[in-house]
Amino acid sequence: MSRDPALLAECRSLQRALSSAPTLRALHAAPSWPELRARLERVLAIVQRHAPASPPGPPRDPGRLRVAHWNIEHGNAYAGIEAELAGHPELREADVISLNEVDLGMARAGNRDVAGDLAAARGLYGAWTAVFLETTPGRDDDPWRAAGQANEEGLFGLALLSRWPFGAIRRVELPSPEQVHFDRERMAGRYVALVATIERPGAPFTMVTVHLAVHRTRAYRAAQMRVLLAALERDPGPVVIAGDMNSHTFDRGRPWDPLMGALILTLTPGAALARRLLHPDQGGAREPLFDALAAAGFAWEPWTDHAPTLQLRLDRLGETRALFGPLEAAARRVLAGAERRAALRLDWLAGRGFSGGGGSTVTGLNGPGRPSDHAPIVGDFR
Repeated sequence: MSRDPALLAECRSLQRALSSAPTLRALHAAPSWPELRARLERVLAIVQRHAPASPPGPPRDPGRLRVAHWNIEHGNAYAGIEAELAGHPELREADVISLNEVDLGMARAGNRDVAGDLAAARGLYGAWTAVFLETTPGRDDDPWRAAGQANEEGLFGLALLSRWPFGAIRRVELPSPEQVHFDRERMAGRYVALVATIERPGAPFTMVTVHLAVHRTRAYRAAQMRVLLAALERDPGPVVIAGDMNSHTFDRGRPWDPLMGALILTLTPGAALARRLLHPDQGGAREPLFDALAAAGFAWEPWTDHAPTLQLRLDRLGETRALFGPLEAAARRVLAGAERRAALRLDWLAGRGFSGGGGSTVTGLNGPGRPSDHAPIVGDFR
């Protein structure tokens, strides 16, 4: 896909400027911050639209709306993602596809415009917006994926692909732990939801893709959800929300949270742990974001099978290193059994204004050596 040279130049300039600040507090104290903030906000507010060369064909079943959602881990394994979206029997007929963790100009994903390339490959309408500007190659496997290449735009965001054209598109800003993201992960920005009107003939609807905070508490994610739901109160007609809700049922970010999490993972009997992690909408440890959804008239049960969408990897948790320090390797060996049991349901579809339908988790596409660390999910809305 063609790229905007002005956007590329501005992103590179912002990356250099932000990299010089050791902490968010130092950045905000710098005399240059007011100007940098305005420039950063302009970049992050961009919504890119992509149109196919010719209109996509009609759906096989006009009475059914098939929605797919997939956290694609930045698009690091782009070829596999494109192939599965085009060829997998559960994904290829999707009318709308929600994508989380979608890079634009990150070396780990080949410096691609991932959303634009997927829209073109599938012959669909596309919309993308940024969540964060990154100043490093990333975390975990990302530097290896980057293979020494520098980022171009360095943007990380959300996307929607659609069989039908988009009408109005807007961003909804959510509560965000900006200091955590900047100081720990060297990213600048805020969590957002991407909200679009889908001009489905005779039955338009609102489509939302969102990615909630992983490093914070259950109450924090619920607060993010309430802000989003308040923004959707006046949207006419049916609404679909899709996203990685990070509904792992653990509280994170406080000094005692890592130890509590380790104890829960190691001491909870297997059946009880599976219920907690695969049914985070139920029980005493449930994520209150589901209470917020229910209060706003949304349902999710018709479109979930409560299968896992991510297998926990302790080597990706900063808390493991912080809690055990030089004993991290030994601790991980002790916790290996708990890690194997920690299959999480993080990804969800929810709807308002639909009579029902069904949903499933697409297996075999997540994990090491596969297209993403998350499994895709699909739902048929009627």
